[in-house]
Parts: sequence; C-alpha cells; structure tokens
Amino acid sequence: MTPTTQKGFLILADITGFTPFVATTELEHSQEILRHMLNGIISFLTPVFTLAEVEGDAVFVYLTDSKGQPNSPAADIGSQSRLGEMVPDVIESMYYSYRDKKNSFHRARTCECNACQMAATLDLKFVVHYGEYIMNNAGGKDKPLGPSVNVAHRLLKNHVTEATGWKAYALFTKECVSRIGLNVTEFHHGTEMFEHIGSVETFSVDLNARYKGYLSERTVYISSAEADFVVQKDFPVAPALLWEWFNDPKRKTLWSEGSNWNILSRPAGRMGRGSTNHCVNSKVIETILDYRPFEYYTSKMGRGPLNFTSTFKFEAIPQGCRLFWYIKMNGILPTTMKRSITKLLLEKGMGVHRNFKKLLALIEAEKLKSEVTYYPAMG
Repeated sequence: MTPTTQKGFLILADITGFTPFVATTELEHSQEILRHMLNGIISFLTPVFTLAEVEGDAVFVYLTDSKGQPNSPAADIGSQSRLGEMVPDVIESMYYSYRDKKNSFHRARTCECNACQMAATLDLKFVVHYGEYIMNNAGGKDKPLGPSVNVAHRLLKNHVTEATGWKAYALFTKECVSRIGLNVTEFHHGTEMFEHIGSVETFSVDLNARYKGYLSERTVYISSAEADFVVQKDFPVAPALLWEWFNDPKRKTLWSEGSNWNILSRPAGRMGRGSTNHCVNSKVIETILDYRPFEYYTSKMGRGPLNFTSTFKFEAIPQGCRLFWYIKMNGILPTTMKRSITKLLLEKGMGVHRNFKKLLALIEAEKLKSEVTYYPAMG
C-alpha cells in the first residue's frame, strides 16, 4: 500500500557541546551522562510528541497535524490552534526542566572525574520544522521520511551561535512559524543555505534568556491554605496532555457544562501571562496571571463583583496526573461566607464534579484511541 503524505512538526533536540565533551573526558562516565540526558529528554517530550529515533546525542520526535480529529490535541481547531501553541510550550518547558536538573546535578555531584565535573557545560538546542513526510518502516519501527525531514536534520548545522553567541536556542523555520502563528518580533532572523535545498528562512530564540526571565517573573499562586475551596482529581494521562484539556478553549468547552469558550486575546501571540479567554454563554472572561506550562497556571475569572482567582496545579503520578484546583474568592467578605459561596457555586452552579466525570470519560475514550493512533507506546 502506498504511504499517505502527512503534514506535521519535525523536532530535533540536540545536546550541544557533547562532541568535545566526549573527546576530553572519561568514556564510561560521559556515556552514562549522555544516557541520563537522553532518557530525560525522551520522557519529557514523548507524552505529546512521538519518538522517531535517537540519533547519537540528538532525539528526533514528530507531531502529526491531524486535521479532522476534533478530540485530538493535534487537531486543527482554528487560526490560533493550541497545536501551534503547544509546540513552543513543550520546548521551553523541556529546557527549563533541564536547566533546573542540571543545576542540582552539578551541586550534588561528588565524583571528581572530568566527565562529571564538566557535565554542567552541556546545553540543549532545538530545531523545529513543519512540512510534509511519509511514514517509513525501518527495522520494524515507523519514522518520518522525506525532503522536510532532511531539511530539519540539515538545520542542526546552522549559524545561530556564530551570529548571536547563543549556545542554547530554539530554531523555528518560516514554515513552522507560519503554522504556529508565533510572534517573532524579538527572535533572531536568519537564512541558512544548503546544497540541493536552497535557502531556509529561520527564526531563533535564546533559551538561556527565556530561562532567566522565567526565574525572575513574579509568581502568582493560590496555595491550599489560602484557598476557599479545593478540588483534587486524578486523571490517567500525562500532565502535558491534561494541560491541553484545560488550556485549549475548544477542548474545555467539550467537558465544561453549559460553556462555550473562545480565545479573546493573546498579547504575546500565544497562550501566556495576560492572555484572555471568553465564555460566550456566561459572559465570563478568564485572564491568565501566571503560566508555567505543565506545572501550574493561575487565572482570574468572573463577571462584575463576583470573581475568583484560581491556581490549577498538575502533578505527575505513576498512573498519570493529579490535578489540584485551588479557588479563592476575591473581595472583602468574611472568610466563612466566601467559602460557603465558593463551595455552592462550584458544586451546584458549575457542577464541577459532573464536569470532571465527563472529562474523565473523554480522556478515557481518547486514551483508548491514542494507543493505536497518535500516542503509541515507546519501543
């Protein structure tokens, strides 16, 4: 049977500085460090993306743009698709997680060998391209094949570091930027030339600068002690996938009783601090106050004097994800009164437990479908 041409995102996560690292350090420990880093990259990326293969010190994953599947996180749901927002979210979160772990690894390491002492000099870069490919079975495993795949791999050798001095960055091609609708005002704009391919227009962002900004941003977080009402629920899906059910307005509408959520504004060109969503049915506006993908987000939501600040926390557990929803009613009413009103509104007015039961059913149905389609188990 002739393979069907597909479109999607082709992503390479590459460990920078590994070649000179291996050349000047002890082989046994350098390979142990490489294996540890690659496993960490794979485990972070694969709940959303599909693993194609590990290529030396790089991981190749992809995400098919599955049009016509309205319940898929890879579905085309409009001009500002969460598919496009999800790609940079995952990449940036992957890098932030890597930096946090690298810092703790460097502090905790007691081995005096060169490999262990120099591990903290390693960094990450990402190449993201969008294009056509077919699935080719090689050695019993499917992976993308085609000119777009070649472009993505060729872009691992680029001039971003030479032009900017950055060692950690994410490079997006023009095709990828167009599909995502990414705001590239502050990105480095470049052009790479390759034999038999021609020019490839690129837009790159400094991940080290993004990480510093991430650390310095003001935290807005409602704790369990501050909350007037707390909801806790376990779901059999990875945090990154549950995140989409809450942050994609179209998917949120599927399980939130009587709602019709739509995007209102995206000041940064994608979901983040200052973004707003609008429920057409209730006239409620949700404003994002703090946004830490796959960890937590905090939003203010309401209409008129009746409004609430909520933190949604996503915690990985062996069976999937544990959601904590901390809700605080804003205003000067006595605490006991606010807690009574909040409980009544959430349980009776919004039907939070019915909504979560419906969400669980949707996730179970998608999980059953995904085991044979777009979230295959890693092998």
